[in-house]
Parts: sequence; C-alpha cells; structure tokens
Amino acid sequence: MGDSQYPKGYSQSSRNFTPNSSDMDFSAGDKTSSTVRFSETSHSRRIPRVQKNALAGSMHSRISADSAIMNQSSRSIGGARGGRSNENQFRRSMGGGNYDEDVSQAFLMEEQQYAALTDSFSNRNQTMLQQQQSHHHLDMPPMEEEDEDIPPSPLRQLLDAVNMSILPNTLRLSSLAQAVEFFDHRDRAMHDSELQEGAAYVLYHKLGLALRLSKGMETEEADTTTHNSSLLPNKTGEPKHYSTYQQHLVSSTQIQQQSEYDKEIAMICSCLEMVHRANPDAIAQTWDECGVEILPLLVSVLERPFLKIERAVWTALQEKSNVPGSLERAAAVAVTRDQKLAVQKVTKVLAMYSLVPEAKRPMCECAGMLKWLTRIIDTHQYNRVKPGAPVIGGAASVRSNLARPNDPKNGDVHSTETEKRMLLASRATSGSGLYMTEAARFNTIATLTNLAALEENRMQMLREPGLMDNVCRAVHNERSDVPKQCSALAIMNLSNGDPDHVPEMASNDLVLETLLKLMKEDNPETRRNAVVTIFNIACSDQNTVRLARYRDGTILEALTNLVGSDDPVRLHDEARASAAETIFNMSCSDIAETTDRMANHAGLLECLAVTLRGEHTGLEVKMYCSATLRRMAELIRYPMIAQGALLSALVKASTWTSTDCIAEAFRAQALVPENCVIMAQHHGLLNSLSRLALTRGTGPDVDKVQEAAVAAIELMSRQDEARAFLAQNEGIMMALTRASYGEEGSLKESMRRRSVVSEFDGSASGSYVDASRRMGDDEDSDEDASLQSRRIQVALKNLVSAM
Repeated sequence: MGDSQYPKGYSQSSRNFTPNSSDMDFSAGDKTSSTVRFSETSHSRRIPRVQKNALAGSMHSRISADSAIMNQSSRSIGGARGGRSNENQFRRSMGGGNYDEDVSQAFLMEEQQYAALTDSFSNRNQTMLQQQQSHHHLDMPPMEEEDEDIPPSPLRQLLDAVNMSILPNTLRLSSLAQAVEFFDHRDRAMHDSELQEGAAYVLYHKLGLALRLSKGMETEEADTTTHNSSLLPNKTGEPKHYSTYQQHLVSSTQIQQQSEYDKEIAMICSCLEMVHRANPDAIAQTWDECGVEILPLLVSVLERPFLKIERAVWTALQEKSNVPGSLERAAAVAVTRDQKLAVQKVTKVLAMYSLVPEAKRPMCECAGMLKWLTRIIDTHQYNRVKPGAPVIGGAASVRSNLARPNDPKNGDVHSTETEKRMLLASRATSGSGLYMTEAARFNTIATLTNLAALEENRMQMLREPGLMDNVCRAVHNERSDVPKQCSALAIMNLSNGDPDHVPEMASNDLVLETLLKLMKEDNPETRRNAVVTIFNIACSDQNTVRLARYRDGTILEALTNLVGSDDPVRLHDEARASAAETIFNMSCSDIAETTDRMANHAGLLECLAVTLRGEHTGLEVKMYCSATLRRMAELIRYPMIAQGALLSALVKASTWTSTDCIAEAFRAQALVPENCVIMAQHHGLLNSLSRLALTRGTGPDVDKVQEAAVAAIELMSRQDEARAFLAQNEGIMMALTRASYGEEGSLKESMRRRSVVSEFDGSASGSYVDASRRMGDDEDSDEDASLQSRRIQVALKNLVSAM
C-alpha cells in the first residue's frame, strides 16, 4: 500500500517524539517536583450553542413534527385516491372483486370533518382571546420572529460526520481522512476546544467499533490458518488434501479486510494523538471524564501486532520448522505499517496521560498495560546471530532433533517436540520491539519513567518480568541520546523503591553494566541519574558487597574517576557530588568485605585526598571526601596493607580545616597503640599534624580541629618508641607548648568557648535550656578541659625528657 493512499498528515514523518523538559515528569524519587493540582469537574459534556438553541426550540420542533405527520397522512390519502384505478386493475388481474369506493369516500369525509373542526376550534380561541384583552385592557406585544439558528461550526460538523459514519467501511475511512487533515496542526488552543467539544469521545467510540470488527475478523483468520496448518503431510510425503480455490479466495479476502481495519485503526489513533496536543489542563480534564474507561481500548491497540507475530511464528513453526530463518522472517513480515503507526500514536497518548498525577496509578493497575509496554521496548537481539557465530542455546541441535521425531533416544516424542517448538517460538518472538518504530519505543520509555515517579507503582513495575531489563537494553541499543537520558531517569526512579523495600538491582549484571555506561555519558543529567541510582542501591548492606565485587571494583573505579575529575567546566556538576556521597554511603556499611575492598582499591584514598586540595571542587564534594577519609581511618589499622595509603592520604588532606574530619582521622589512628609508632615514622605526618594543631582562623570548626590534633599528639606521646620522633619535631613541641600555656590557643579556653555556645538549645526561638542542666554541663566541660590540660602538660614533660 503506497503512501499516496494515505490522507494528509497520515505518515511516519511525524514519528519523532521529543518532548520538552516541561512536558516530561522529571520527578526523581522522593525529590518531587512542583505538580499541578487539577480541580474536580463535572463529568457532563458542555452543550454547544447550537444544541442549546435546539433545546430551546424543542416545543416548536414537536409542533412542526406533528404538522409534518398530518401532511404526510394527507399525502398518503391523496396517493390512495390517485392509485385507485391501478389497484382495481390489479384486483381484476388476480381474479378478485371490484374495488370498494366507499372506503375512499369515507377517508375524504373524515378529512373534511377534521378540517372543519380545526377551523371552528381556532375561531373560538381567537374570540376568547379578544374578550380577555378587552376585559383586562392589556396590550399584547406583537409576536417576534424567531432568531435564525446559528449554523454549526466546522468542528461540530466534522465530529457529527465522523460519529454518524458507520457503514460501509469506505464511508468511515472517508470521514476519518477528513478528520486527520482537520486535526493536523500545532495550535494548542484549538486542540483545547476540540477536546472540550467532545472529539475524544467520538474518536474513542469509533476506535471501540473498529477494534470489535477487527477482532471478529482476526478470529476468522485464525480459524482459517489453523485449518490450513493442520494439513500436515503423511509418511509418504504426499499431502492429505489440497486447499481449494475458494479457500484461497476467502483467505485473501480476509487479509484485505483486515488491512482496511488496520488502516482505520491507525487513522483513529492518529486523530487521537493530534487532539491530545493540547494544554495539560485540557488533557487532565479529558482524563477525569473518560480516562479509566478507555485504557482497555488502548491496551487492545498495543497488543494487536504482538499477537499477530505470535500467530505468524507458530504457523511458520508448524509448516516450515526445518527451514533456517523461516520463523524470523515470519515475525518480521507479520506486522504491517498501519499497526506500527497505531502503536506509535497510542504510546504518545499514553505518555501524555502519564503526566497527569491522577492517571499514574490507574495506568499501572490496568490489566496488560505493563506487559505490552514491556514488549514494545524489547530490543533483545537473542535471535539475530551474526553469520558464522555459534548458535546460542543449541538451536541447531533443536532443529536436527525436529527432523528426527521418531528417534527413541528422545524419550516421549510428543512432549519433547512440543517443548522444542515452544523454545523456538520464544526465541523467534524475542526482540519484537525492534519491529516497532523508534518513536514508539521512546514514547513507551517516557511513559514508564512518568509512572515510576509515583512511589506506589515502583515495586509493581519491578515485579513485571523483563521491564527493567528492556529499559536497560534501550541504553545499549538505541542510537539517539534522548532514549538514553529517559532510560537513566526511569532506572533512577525505580531504584528508589518504597520506604519498606530497597530494590535488589545489584544482582542484575545488565543493570550494573548499564549504569557504568551511563556514568560515562556527556550529558550531566544522565551521569547524575546513574550515580543516584547506585547511591539508592547502596542503601542496603548486601547491595554494597555486590557493588564492590562487580568486575573486580569496576564500579568503584568509575565513582573514583567522577570524584577526581577536577574540571572547571564541571564545577557545579551534580554527578560529582553524588559520586562522593555514594562512596561515603558505601564506606558506612557494616560488612567488613565492603570496607576492605574500598580500602584496598588502588587510588581511591589518594583521590579523596587530592580532591580536598582541588581548586575547582565544590564544598559539598570536599565535605563528603573528608568524611569518607575519617570513616576509613576508623576502620583501617595495623597490620592492614591499606594503612600506608591511608596515612599518605591524610598527610595530603591535612590542608582541609573547614571541618574537623581530617584531624579526627589522625586521632582515630592514634587511639590504637600499635599505630602510633607507624604514624610517627611516616614521612611528613608529624609536620601535618603540627600544622593542624597550630591552625589559626575564625571558622566555627577551628577550635575542634586544634583540639583533635593536640589530642592525637598526646595519644602518640604515651608510646615510648614514638616519643623520640615527636621530641625531634619542632612543630609538635610548639603545638604542645601553646596548648599548655598559651592564652588564645589553650585547650581550656577553646573548650570553655564551646561550652558557652552549647548553652543555646538550638531551637528556632533561641531559648535557653534548663539552668540546672546547663550548670552541670559547664562543670563537666571544665573537668574535661582540666583533665586534658594536665595530660598535655604530662606529654610535654615526657617529650622534653626524651630530647
């Protein structure tokens, strides 16, 4: 069927569906975006002005109808009189008696009596009306002429024509062709008026009729195909009987009629997609009025091509089971261009409905919706093996066994053949989404993305077989970047799960491989969505182990590269901050294998330290890096191999004083006695520690940094083997001296200032806490400061004696 047979606007040139960011529901998990709340509206349609005029003149219409009936009966009586001679001739020819003229005279007299009675009744009414006017002295206004009826609008005329076009099929196609040409524009205001006028109702009504007629034809075609496919050859190779010419003629007629139904359904779906190019409010209004009821119709349109593929594959399997490639060719030619276009348009309508908040849950609960949406994006190339490559799953041996059905080694012949046929059929039907258009697949991914934005839908969508895998395959198989971006958002929404469940995505290698690919994309939003997905997965301890194990730390390497990319162009890159947060989240795992793999991963700790010194690194990234180093310092100790890399990283990160994480990391290492000597011998560590203890500044954490650094020095001085190294370092001695006797840098003063700050409750009103509790806290802080001051003095005395 050529393109010239299609009306204007009915072509695949408009297949590319690229919604703007405002059209897509980019709500990421719990970070919900601003949504539009639609007010409740009545479910009754608006009555056009033409219909209101018609209702206003209903009485006049009834009177006119009565007059028309009277005139028609008068014409019938006159016709009876005029045809009297013919009837007499008919009766005489049939041998009957003469025509009774009294009947005609009776009708004529009755008509004259009725006319006289009507005239007398009219004259009597006029006399009574004149008497009433003269008695009450009322001036009756003259009768105004009725306003002429406003002609219906072209839209109303078109919808009425489409609605009244029922039979024959050519009449429906002609009216739909006019509708396609009329609705094909980009004026949203006009599309709003079209929806308000009831265009969606009319089109859904016609769609239901076309689907019902097409379903009956498909049933007849399936019966004919089953009958023809049952004509299997006998043992001698000769067929039992041949199909007659009449059977072939019936089959070709059914195919032609089915093609006409496909064309009609495609045109209706095109009109639906066009009228839904309206504003979101108009689409939400349409959904509120008829959305839930029309979902089964749209699902029926989605399933038609796939059911046809299954029937074609099964028929080819029965007739040509031993012919290589016959099943794939049967699946490829089964779907027509009209069916592809219908699926493309319906997925566009579903993508528009999925933006309505009230529509997300009903669409997910609709029977068959997720199943067929999953099939549309199925691009699994399982049955498309390259020439010369080994056949996956042993398909060659399966075909050889089919050629020898009587082999006794196969056991039960019938059951074995059935299983093999089902296996071949499933392989031939895999990747059926490749037979759909690219726009249909993208519309489907957009629909799934918007549905996954609702928390109640996520676990149900994850339980749908093949849904997550097919979304991931879109990243690898689609050529355009837009489906990749949409798939990344869909995977991120699904990874949020619900408050009670964390999706077990870490066990799916396809998902992890897809995330690695998305993390290397140029689009910053895509990278950010991929990293957030890994963060959501890492919220479960069991998932952190799988993430750390995958391909010997490939995911850790990808996260490290993102954090260490000190690019001025990516200064405000959210993916980098999300990667740093993910590494910190994984380091908080309670499973030792996870933290051990992170500590032993080459370059991870050094990357965190270098990032703290970067000039083009955001504050959020640096805070997560410093927190991760502090966490790793609490876990790594002697004699672990990663201790040397950790101490080198802490030395490089000692310039970070915005928080006390690095200073606390040194103190965490010094708490273990076995670590003190190694720390004192490590190159540059004592100088870095002394700089932290002598930090000057006015920041809120400067006092915390000084306190933690001095505490680390005091802990190291308790070990006899480390005292010699500490006593020889000038910065260490100066830090202890200032902490013991200095005024501004004394530990006691800093702890007193912290206790004064802690007097405030921290609430919004800034009120003070209970006085007794505040006094107790002051006493405790004074005691701790005094105790620590004495310890520092003892440490200084010991170091002086060791000089």
